[in-house]
Amino acid sequence: MTTSSLAQPASAVLDRRASRALFRFSVFFAAFVLLHIKGGAMVTSTGSGMAFTDWPLARGSLWPPGMDLDDYFEHLHRVSGSLVGLLAIVEAIWIGRSGAPRWLTRLGWALVGLIVVQGILGGVGVLFGQADGRTFWPAAVGHGALAQPTLCVAVLVAFALSDGWRERLPVALGDARGARRLATFALVAVFAQVFVGAAFRHTSLRGLLWLHVAMAVFVSATVVLAASYTSGRFGARSAGFRRLGRFVFALLIVQFLLGFYALAVVRPKDPSNIAYLTRSLLVSAHVIVGAALFLSTTLIVAKSYRNLEPRADAPPALEPPR
Repeated sequence: MTTSSLAQPASAVLDRRASRALFRFSVFFAAFVLLHIKGGAMVTSTGSGMAFTDWPLARGSLWPPGMDLDDYFEHLHRVSGSLVGLLAIVEAIWIGRSGAPRWLTRLGWALVGLIVVQGILGGVGVLFGQADGRTFWPAAVGHGALAQPTLCVAVLVAFALSDGWRERLPVALGDARGARRLATFALVAVFAQVFVGAAFRHTSLRGLLWLHVAMAVFVSATVVLAASYTSGRFGARSAGFRRLGRFVFALLIVQFLLGFYALAVVRPKDPSNIAYLTRSLLVSAHVIVGAALFLSTTLIVAKSYRNLEPRADAPPALEPPR
């Protein structure tokens, strides 16, 4: 135990340990949600969504015997979805009992509500699925698109529980406004791109594919602009902004490479895709990196509103060239 901790009251040390444990749990939970989305992306890429035609049970059982590979993809996704819901309830209760602000407790329960809606949409997609092995596309598109905001809410909860939440940077009014506007615009653009991508994956409409491709350049430019602005102006004083900027640039490079691969091997959503696991893994990786870009942009927005403290007397972060 350090000298500083010895100087604190015992209750303060215990509170800090409890809050750190809750923060670590929230990070674990957000990572688990991302892993769950990866599983869902594999279900779509392999065309396994209709491996079972009933829901919430699978062939009337909690764990049906004699499952094939496509059955396992779908059933494990259902099981992990149940775990996501259970962990979300644990997190919400923990937050409520930790003495956190009321808005954070409500956000935790709102996250539980989002996950419940996600499960219902997934179930509707199965119950109204087609005989050719395709899930009911309106519910499937909603299920796929809502997964990304659900992840971002989980990340926001983790951010609110982190030490970075308490960071305050006095900045000029113009710098704060610029950061917030650029980040918010980038976030809206990324969500639109995610929605179009989910719509294509579940409908296989070529028009949506080319719209997704055309939007990629524009959306990437908005994300680069937001990340460059915030990391360039505030990165010297904030490791969070600096690391986010670098992370976003790396994700964009990987995402473009995966996007080119997905475009080269594009196949409709079909159960026959189960025979091409390597291809499905790479295509679903495109979905996961997109989710990581969405959550990174969400964090830039959150930090721009939370960590920046606009002041009329603060000098501009970057002086204009002479």
